[in-house]
Amino acid sequence: MPDPFFWLAPIYDRIFSPAGPEILSWLELQGGEVVLDIGGGTGRVAGALKEKARVVVVDLSPGMAVRAKKKGLMVCIARAEALPFPSEFADGIIVVDAFHHFRAHSLAAQEMMRALKKGGRLFLEEPDISNLAVKLIALGEKLLLMRSRFYDFATLSSFFLIRGGNLLRFERKGGILRLLISRS
Repeated sequence: MPDPFFWLAPIYDRIFSPAGPEILSWLELQGGEVVLDIGGGTGRVAGALKEKARVVVVDLSPGMAVRAKKKGLMVCIARAEALPFPSEFADGIIVVDAFHHFRAHSLAAQEMMRALKKGGRLFLEEPDISNLAVKLIALGEKLLLMRSRFYDFATLSSFFLIRGGNLLRFERKGGILRLLISRS
């Protein structure tokens, strides 16, 4: 199947605004930590963290990875379901508006929890499928053959909780779900 993000990459940063500083507060970075930005695309979120952490953008789309690299970010082309990092590698993991694009959500969650250090934090931001606008977006992505799969809060959090994660914080706001999970 063709990579729809290859064609979206050149205009992605014009469509979506950069991440705000609130992600830093959710992760409570002290400085110098290793953070994986899984499904990080052009690095729009990683860019907000690069002054505080050693961020690696992990994305499957070469088109998106090229854009992230041009921003001076470290890049790794890989699937979320098969992360090429050793166990307990990352102090933090962020997944912003990407989890619904992964092919095997259960396996992706397992890989993220494996790569996260004990006591590490995983910040997950996803569209809230209970929101009508998000339901329309989900339909649009289905029509575009993107094979996206959106989840409600209980299902989304369960992917991580059954793998040793602890839910530290949760927020539902404006069609967005945010979860902060630690690894015990």
